[in-house]
Amino acid sequence: MAMIYNTYGNQRLAVDPKSYKKLLDVIALAESNNNYNAYFGNANNAEVIFTEMTISEVQAWQAKHIINGSPSSAVGRYQIISTTLNSLVDELGVNATTTLYNEQMQDTMAAALLERRGIIDYVNTDISKEVFAHNLSMEWAGLPKVIGENPNASFYMSDGLNKSHVTTQEVLQAIKSVRAK
Repeated sequence: MAMIYNTYGNQRLAVDPKSYKKLLDVIALAESNNNYNAYFGNANNAEVIFTEMTISEVQAWQAKHIINGSPSSAVGRYQIISTTLNSLVDELGVNATTTLYNEQMQDTMAAALLERRGIIDYVNTDISKEVFAHNLSMEWAGLPKVIGENPNASFYMSDGLNKSHVTTQEVLQAIKSVRAK
């Protein structure tokens, strides 16, 4: 997670990962109806138990799912697609053959995606909550894009697969709960 700094001089604040919960809950509501075992098109899945699979097994399932005609490989509470999952495995130094894609790992990966999309810049007031929310909409298609034309729509609405499932206000309110250490 982020390193701890103070706000004096050129030093920066670190984000308290415990404060991610409300934001992650809003993302999960939009993406999977809060189901760690969801997959694209099946938010209520209870048959394929991703939380008991290794990451390698999930990656194999995703590849097979695409071969079988699915338009998306998104799985889990945060609907992480295969290319993103692969990059997170590398970024986090995870052993995909032994590490489970369980609740804790999915939360860890989602926290890494928050950091990729600018949560530290938001806490340090380098970007506004609206810009941060927009950045999040580029990661999670179930979130509204917040800024620009039709701000309540998904950033990916033009693909015909995705739409926003939560309001701009819900996202902005959840972002406000994020705080520095």
